[in-house]
Amino acid sequence: MTYEKPQKGNPHRLTVKQHVFPAGSISRFVGDDRCVSVYIIKKQEEKHFKRDDEVFCRLRAWDQLAESGWMKQIEDKYQILADAVLAGSIHTITEKEEPIITNMYALWNIRADEREDPFDDQKTGAPDVSRHLTKDEEEYLERNHITFVRPDLSIPGRHLLGIQMRLNLFKVAKQMNDALWGILRASDGEFIVPDNFSNARILPLSPTICFSSPSSDAVIGAREVAEINSLAVTSSKWYYFARELSKCPR
Repeated sequence: MTYEKPQKGNPHRLTVKQHVFPAGSISRFVGDDRCVSVYIIKKQEEKHFKRDDEVFCRLRAWDQLAESGWMKQIEDKYQILADAVLAGSIHTITEKEEPIITNMYALWNIRADEREDPFDDQKTGAPDVSRHLTKDEEEYLERNHITFVRPDLSIPGRHLLGIQMRLNLFKVAKQMNDALWGILRASDGEFIVPDNFSNARILPLSPTICFSSPSSDAVIGAREVAEINSLAVTSSKWYYFARELSKCPR
């Protein structure tokens, strides 16, 4: 997978490893070894990886404005809600909280859709009126959420992808304005996390809790957990993971 590497030492602290499923969410599934159990579909093998392994990431696919701007805002709101559910201070999802889960679910799947192919740089077709920036200046501007034009009159593909992903998010969120998220708690067995969940409105929260729409709050047994895990495996293209896959009924 090709990507534009930052300067040596990455002085402007640009994010290179960009998680598809949030790093904070992966952390809730780690075992005693601080890893999760991952099944790599292409290799048909199970391995253990830490949350920041490249298997969970794109490498600088979208720009810093997306990564540390609007995407981070979505993730931060979701993680606060997720922590409240885990702490027991929230027992049911209200109308106010529905969009928080919907936006996180949509963002996860949109990022998964962009996993394979890099977004090419695009020529502007405009006359050259720009200042020819150094790489350090380009990185400074990106760190401060500013798009730039290169001397060859091109705009980096990651900037354009960030814009496209945000437009896609608005579109998907509008399509999902009927979502009614319930909290499902497993009394037996643990949930699998796919690399995307485009075939069902399900967002795993922890090994024994997930959000599901449309659904009421419920405690479910191994049979229902197996049904959800089967959907997760079917939806996955590259990998799926859990705290311990052997504990996940399918």
